[in-house]
Amino acid sequence: MKVTRRAFLRLLGNAGIAMPALLEQTACTLPVLDAPDPATGLSLGYTAGDVTANGAMIWLRTAPDSAVSIQYGKDETLQQFAETKSFKVRDDADSTALISLDGLEPKSTYYYRAVVEGRKHGPIARFVTAPASEDPARVSFCFSGDSRESYKPFTIMDAVRAQRPDFFLHLGDTIYADRGGSARRLEEFWAKYRANRDDPATQRCFLETSWYVVWDDHEVEDDFLPDHPLAPIGRRAFLDYWPIRRKSQEPERIYRAVRWGRACELFLLDTRQYRNPAKGTMLGPAQKKWLLEGLSASSALFKFVGTSVTMAGGGRDRWDGFPKERAEILQFIAANKLHGVVFLSADMHYAGITKIPKGYGLKDITAGPLASPLNRITNSAAKRFEYFLAENFNFAKITVDPTVQPAHALVEFIDQDNQMFHRAKIAYR
Repeated sequence: MKVTRRAFLRLLGNAGIAMPALLEQTACTLPVLDAPDPATGLSLGYTAGDVTANGAMIWLRTAPDSAVSIQYGKDETLQQFAETKSFKVRDDADSTALISLDGLEPKSTYYYRAVVEGRKHGPIARFVTAPASEDPARVSFCFSGDSRESYKPFTIMDAVRAQRPDFFLHLGDTIYADRGGSARRLEEFWAKYRANRDDPATQRCFLETSWYVVWDDHEVEDDFLPDHPLAPIGRRAFLDYWPIRRKSQEPERIYRAVRWGRACELFLLDTRQYRNPAKGTMLGPAQKKWLLEGLSASSALFKFVGTSVTMAGGGRDRWDGFPKERAEILQFIAANKLHGVVFLSADMHYAGITKIPKGYGLKDITAGPLASPLNRITNSAAKRFEYFLAENFNFAKITVDPTVQPAHALVEFIDQDNQMFHRAKIAYR
């Protein structure tokens, strides 16, 4: 019986077996699409990210020295469209560009395509803008983490696409720079991103929804701290390869918030570049202040806090290693009677719902991996778990409908075959 590479990788993952070194090395020698498409001049697809009610960021890559613009509008055939000015791709960012679309209308489907000067336009892609802050629109999104190159093809991204989410949230380990040949120079980090992007299912997903992305440790090295010599290089490559809206005053800032109608607000944390174990902080003073003030000021029904590492379990590299700061955040939420706060996490390579110990009833929803070894270490019988499974590649789908009573967030865990394997309701409290 012939066993496909995909089936073989799944068998290894379900058995809890790490990828053999030989396969890991072979995966890294697979051809990577570096050359732009001759017809369009585009390379590795493109995607929208950091969508708001009125704007979006478009990431793309072309041949060096190319000039490119974005055509966009509400006409799905783009017979009528607006067009941005022409931008030169950045040679110092691996011939990528980040183009802002502004003045968009809330709760609308937009279609767009990239056009390299002198070439045929690229395929039509789409995204939806966020509802206005007090719009009671239903919001549905998917999230997960952990995408290792040697586990390609990332067919799970077709399952994400089939769910037609308003957006996808990737909570870190978007590459494994320290596996299958460690990246040390900027060009090698870029190559890791190109290797992951050279995946048809990922490119199909890029064309049909928008993304929000944060980083974790494997974008640099396992469990790295901010003083790691490769941290600035890994951070630069991460920002070069994702559609993240950057502030001119803080160009390396990754933490940010975005409102999606009355239903929810996302608070996306950077758990890597500000942590200081000696001072007991994972977030650093500025980010922690921003988080607490943002949670307190938010009028959204649910406040989803995206943290690349879990709120409980997993040792010193996760929130267990920063217990005082974790307690401070949880106590602030409880003391100020902030309702609808839910934590979202990845990194641990299992699907789970955790009632955070000493967390005043707050919960942490963990999803993943998208395509990485499964977790065979965590004690699934631990009392903190309301649900636990480490048997498949997976993501979680979160749906909030502010018009439904009693108010709740619906959580559905979905596997690589687009099969829902667990459902739970997180009550508004």
